[in-house]
Amino acid sequence: MSVHVVTPPSPVVTTDEIAKHLGDLPAEDVPYAATLIAAATAWIDGPGGWVGRAIGVQLLEARLSEWPCQGELLPCPPLVEVESIEYVDAAGVTRNGGSELLENLTRPKLRGRDGDLRIRYWAGYGSRDPDDADKWVSAAPAPIKVAIMMLVAQWYNTREATVVGGSPSEMPFAVDALLQPFRIYR
Repeated sequence: MSVHVVTPPSPVVTTDEIAKHLGDLPAEDVPYAATLIAAATAWIDGPGGWVGRAIGVQLLEARLSEWPCQGELLPCPPLVEVESIEYVDAAGVTRNGGSELLENLTRPKLRGRDGDLRIRYWAGYGSRDPDDADKWVSAAPAPIKVAIMMLVAQWYNTREATVVGGSPSEMPFAVDALLQPFRIYR
């Protein structure tokens, strides 16, 4: 099985939030801070992220060779909604179905090759905007947002991988404590 990001999420932390967290963010550093937000979020979020979850709402595509078992979760939770299911049946014909195929115990037989089943789904912490169904309202948990802000502040204030002066050492990583409850081990 593989999972791919089809539509990436919007940032769950804004440059205004980072400016408040830092206490001072000169206007000329706002683009740099936005880059750090993107880097910190990418390190944590999505199929390749450290926590193994979707943080910002994003469209994902899981490519499988067989139907998930009843009750088996799609990768990179939390699931918001299933957008589409496409599969290649035993005869080699590509077909489309809805989310009821995941709930139904009698599913069409698949050809059995990797990627024959493609499930597109929205995952992340958030919900659709009630005023605009094409937009998402983020609801990322506070510990995750704080972890992103701490990473950004650490990278903003220390622009090297090690601390210079005396013995080089790795920066303390309190972010682990904030993210650990959300982490999915794979």
